[in-house]
Amino acid sequence: MKTMKNFKLLFAAVALLGFAACSSSDDASENNGEFHYNPGKQEAKTKISTGKLVKLNAEALGSWDEGYVTENGIYLRKKNDAVALEVRGEKTRATADTPLNAETLYFTNADASVQASVLVNKDDLRPLQLILKEGTLNFSFLSDEVLELVFKSGTSMTYIDQIPYDKTALDAALQAANYENDLQKALFYFAKVTDINKLTSYPTVVASVRYFCEVINFTYDADVTVTAEEAGIEVTEKGEIAAVTKAETFEEQVIAKVYTTLSVWTGKASFKVGGSSCTLSGTVFCADPSFSEVGSVGIVCDADPNKLYVGQAEFEGKAQLKDGQNFDVDFRGFKAETTYYYRAFYKFNDNVNPDDLAITIDANQRGKDGVCYDTTTKQFTTDENKLYVDVVMCMDISGSMGDEIYMVKQNAVDFYNLFKGKCDDANIKLLGLNTQVITYSDINVDKEKSLSESDIYDLTDETQKAAFESFVNGIELAFGGDGPESGLEALAAAFHRETWGVDDGYHRQVIILWTDAPYKTINEGIYQRLVIDENGDPILDGNGNETYEPAFTAYTYDEVYAMWNKMPSGRRMILFAPKDTWGEYNAGSWALMDDWKNVYHEENSYESFNNFEKSLDYIISELTGKEKGTEGGEGTDGGSTKARRGTRSSYPSNN
Repeated sequence: MKTMKNFKLLFAAVALLGFAACSSSDDASENNGEFHYNPGKQEAKTKISTGKLVKLNAEALGSWDEGYVTENGIYLRKKNDAVALEVRGEKTRATADTPLNAETLYFTNADASVQASVLVNKDDLRPLQLILKEGTLNFSFLSDEVLELVFKSGTSMTYIDQIPYDKTALDAALQAANYENDLQKALFYFAKVTDINKLTSYPTVVASVRYFCEVINFTYDADVTVTAEEAGIEVTEKGEIAAVTKAETFEEQVIAKVYTTLSVWTGKASFKVGGSSCTLSGTVFCADPSFSEVGSVGIVCDADPNKLYVGQAEFEGKAQLKDGQNFDVDFRGFKAETTYYYRAFYKFNDNVNPDDLAITIDANQRGKDGVCYDTTTKQFTTDENKLYVDVVMCMDISGSMGDEIYMVKQNAVDFYNLFKGKCDDANIKLLGLNTQVITYSDINVDKEKSLSESDIYDLTDETQKAAFESFVNGIELAFGGDGPESGLEALAAAFHRETWGVDDGYHRQVIILWTDAPYKTINEGIYQRLVIDENGDPILDGNGNETYEPAFTAYTYDEVYAMWNKMPSGRRMILFAPKDTWGEYNAGSWALMDDWKNVYHEENSYESFNNFEKSLDYIISELTGKEKGTEGGEGTDGGSTKARRGTRSSYPSNN
């Protein structure tokens, strides 16, 4: 068998010295002089120098889309765009022509003593799994800031560690790196989030990780492509690259099992753990994306660890996947100062016969009920029931609100006393209630009065409470122009607020909007204001004329929806708004927001404005978790979510 010059010496030195974290290594592996494959009787025509990455000619790559050679070995990449995975036996893939959601990146050194593959998510390039003969390193991204590493060997899954990272910063760094080849681009995230120092108990994993990490810093020349012969790479009698043949065998024997074997992992309760609510996370490990079509994922939770089964646990929530692999479930209604246990599950749909599928549940995780359960149970303990609430009240003050504005203002003034009383009844300690008012009408016609924001008042302070009441009582109506008003702009102003409090389960963010009109979708002729400098003097254009700019920014429905989803998980919105658009060309229906997460829509009427306490019952149950319920994570629909959305009759129900 052909070997690379000095490779064994290099590997031995690495094993003795140990490895630093990949994410902190910016230098290519050190090696003086040139380094290339030793083809035996055949001399290489092109030497592969230290720290160089060279692309292989596409010939003889078999099913792989790209091949690269370095001083250490060969890297192969498969896009998996048209995969019809052959599975041994009679089973077939549920959707045979569906592309996988991951690319496969393979590495082997000269003597094949190291063979490993990395599965990388196609959408965001975050790694999913590192696959070796000895086991699989799984990547569980609980959020854009938290990663958990889990090693699976045989039937056991071992938690390694939780690693903080910043997806936004890494996305920017990847773009700045501007790689000219797909291999380095696809391995960037892997190299930045895989900390070798956490993996010292797994020497074969460390060796493989090192090779995948270091190649992102190699020098690549896009103008150079070599054949196997030029690189001195071993070729079989059939003209196939020997390493490619080994890769195909490795994929059939090792990777194919990962493609179709499903297991689940339960993440730590890493955020929003409060006295009555918690967000729990889970991960599905399965490269074949069709598992999401034939089953569902979720979390079961109970104060009794022996009841963690679907249909038995006190809390059970299903969710949709956030990124093809990870999911969140929101729970509320926990008892204060109580320990709860939980674990993730995967359940085939009732109309699906698992025996007809290629997808199989990991034998060690299959429960007696046929459901896949994480064998590792996690737990958390709730704190005392306490609450900090930030409220923004958006009031339509256009002329048509003349009949309702008095009741709206009275609702705002009464809010604190009513809310405080209901918290007391629920044994909730209300530690803070900060309130702001946003008034709006039509940004096209009412000039500065068309959108304004008050100061922020702490209603637990009697002096500030009195100032708040004085401000509200002094609100006057504006004109309003045509029928639709600038409701989207009012919500955008509320969602943009930077002082919403931390996302820890004790803080809630509430937006209440009162209006009798649909929101405006088309803004023509937005009020223009004079542009002045820091001294208050008009800024002139090149011709000496005063310059003007739109006084307000108009927003679309999609933009406002995106803002809502970026707010903390404790957000709640209560709409007193019509669902009718009155047939006007520039009107949008508030009913579109009924399906937003944590939105309660009360059809506006004098009766509903006059019965604010009824709606406050909904608010208190949502904010305190008084009524037990579950929700799916971002973009999901889990548990009793639908039961709590919609119109006036849509109050929470026990689940």
